[in-house]
Amino acid sequence: MPGYTMQQIEKARGMDLLTYLKIYEPNELIHIAGGEYCTREHDSLKISHGKWMWWSRGFGGTSALDYLIKVKGIPFVDAVGMILGTETEQSPVFYYSETG
Repeated sequence: MPGYTMQQIEKARGMDLLTYLKIYEPNELIHIAGGEYCTREHDSLKISHGKWMWWSRGFGGTSALDYLIKVKGIPFVDAVGMILGTETEQSPVFYYSETG
């Protein structure tokens, strides 16, 4: 099990959920309107303005790290590794979008 520096942990904490899902799980994203998204797995989990809220469970967060720990149940160290790309469940998926 790898250990991470404070700089690596802060980098992982800095990634928002929308960015994480676009990179690692693009098929999980459903665009609702404007800058609002939900996920296929949890349609009551809304992502907007750099934050996410899982309305059916009554909690949310700001980072991909929060999501991986609170929603997916992934241990902290493993979640940091997934965000940093050192322990990925799946490889990043790169896509082209004309709108950004």
